[in-house]
Amino acid sequence: MLGNDHLHIDENDLIADWIVKAMKSATSGTIKIDMENKPAAQIDVSKDKIAVNLLQPAFFRAPDDETGIFDKLQTSKEFARKLTDNGLTLSILRRGKEAITLGNEAKPKLSKLITRSDDMQINSIKEATGLKRDFKADKEEEDDNSLELPKKYD
Repeated sequence: MLGNDHLHIDENDLIADWIVKAMKSATSGTIKIDMENKPAAQIDVSKDKIAVNLLQPAFFRAPDDETGIFDKLQTSKEFARKLTDNGLTLSILRRGKEAITLGNEAKPKLSKLITRSDDMQINSIKEATGLKRDFKADKEEEDDNSLELPKKYD
């Protein structure tokens, strides 16, 4: 449901509950997604952990998304809490490198200062900011890798 300028996930949100239950029902396997004859993403499921590897993150760009970073953070925190409550972990990778972990296995240290959540871990600030840039940037910005950040944030 939309509230306070972000997609709000409350305790009784039927859609979020359905998504989490569907995720929990998957016990193992791999899904590979190709776009334009190139691998775009790979989803690996192993028991209660789902790893989403965005091999070509630009394919998942949402150029018309005007949602602010803090609104996205709030929605992510709420979804991460649902995952933890159900014993699930969702790991987001950018081109094979861990960026963000949501849910049960998230062990935030310094990233807790940013997220204010025990259910979200920024594994790599470089990869997390890279995802943000990939989802929003145009082609020129996508090719600019001049920003060097530490490999591990936590």
